[in-house]
Amino acid sequence: MKILSILLCLVFILFAFVQINDPDPWIWIPLYLFSAYTAFCSSRNYFNPMLLMIMATGYFLGALFLFPFENFSEVLHTEQKAKSMEMTLPFVEEARESLGLLICCITNTIFMFIGFKKAKQPNYNFGFFFAQEPPQEN
Repeated sequence: MKILSILLCLVFILFAFVQINDPDPWIWIPLYLFSAYTAFCSSRNYFNPMLLMIMATGYFLGALFLFPFENFSEVLHTEQKAKSMEMTLPFVEEARESLGLLICCITNTIFMFIGFKKAKQPNYNFGFFFAQEPPQEN
């Protein structure tokens, strides 16, 4: 799990770096860097499940809000237009942003469940992280 968390941390830092040329980097860079931070904390066995729950919910609602289609049938009808996935079509940027938020939602949800599982005594204060003690070697 530690290697996966570090890998996800690096991926989210890369996502944030790619957003520098975006028209609205002040929105996307902090969102991706927060997911990188939670992945880093997960690699160090620090969790705040309540904060992760709030952020995962926010990421999910943002992904739903940015999804560029009204229903799934529109996705199928516009597939022919988007064969090249160029940025000339207006919905491609929104679809990519929605997918990025969905990836952040999924990873933070996984970290949230791990945090709830590893918490020995739940502490629902937003400022404290749960920490697992390292295993004792004999």
